[in-house]
Amino acid sequence: MNKPPPNINFSIRLADGRLISLLKPSVMGVINLSPDSFYQPYCSHDEILHAIERMIISGADIIDIGGEATNLTVDLKNSPNAQQQIDRVAPVVEMVAKRFQVLISIDTSEPQVMREAVSLGAHLINDQRGLQAPGALKAAVELKTPVCLMHFFNYSRQPGSCSLPELLATIKADLGTSAIRCQSAGITPERIIIDPGFGQGHYCKNTKENYYLLANLSEFTHLGFPILVGWSRKSMIGETLGKINPQERLYGSIAAAALAAMRGASIIRVHDVPETMDAIKVFRAFSNFC
Repeated sequence: MNKPPPNINFSIRLADGRLISLLKPSVMGVINLSPDSFYQPYCSHDEILHAIERMIISGADIIDIGGEATNLTVDLKNSPNAQQQIDRVAPVVEMVAKRFQVLISIDTSEPQVMREAVSLGAHLINDQRGLQAPGALKAAVELKTPVCLMHFFNYSRQPGSCSLPELLATIKADLGTSAIRCQSAGITPERIIIDPGFGQGHYCKNTKENYYLLANLSEFTHLGFPILVGWSRKSMIGETLGKINPQERLYGSIAAAALAAMRGASIIRVHDVPETMDAIKVFRAFSNFC
């Protein structure tokens, strides 16, 4: 295994000019408003706001709000359209922006959703398709918000079809190309975040490949951008633990978050902020002596 990555002080620049340090690392709390979400559906806006408030009190730096699910059970050909996503996320983004002092991320690939969410107070675009949808790159350039570019095979690869080092090199090269594309369009480097795209199904990586990428996460720091990692409650944890129900994957998710922090993640995307924050606080104390 590679040596632990150096303690790099990555930062991102918001549209208003503020520079946000990601040295800690930062914790991103997940709020998925799709009825197809595999974990913790919400019944009312009051319930959503209570969950967000609990995340913020527990130490979440970013709240990631999305209206589309991309888990194993979802057929992406039947994904909600832009207006359906807006109907789900817009009221919540607006309420969070008015009530809380926290960074808001909009999890979408649709340019119309990006524009609406940012107009209501979102600070960051988290695009699981890496700004590949028509109009998405143009919207991100014009909005001047930080963008997270996730690597997404979208069924274009058979899991296990190449060696582990080849997979790492491919994803690293693809993310580098995606970042260059964004910079050529006008997105500055300090507004780019990368995500190797952990998961099975649409992500086209088997469990072994996901663990290999996590173990070698520090390789992605050489691209020069902060890294977002999302392992929370995912199927590879369930496969390792023999737990089909995502509700039973808390402790495995905490372990994955701690490992991601140790391997160089700047942002860790999780469903369980209070529990994950305990692990991150211990990591921060430990890292003072590394």
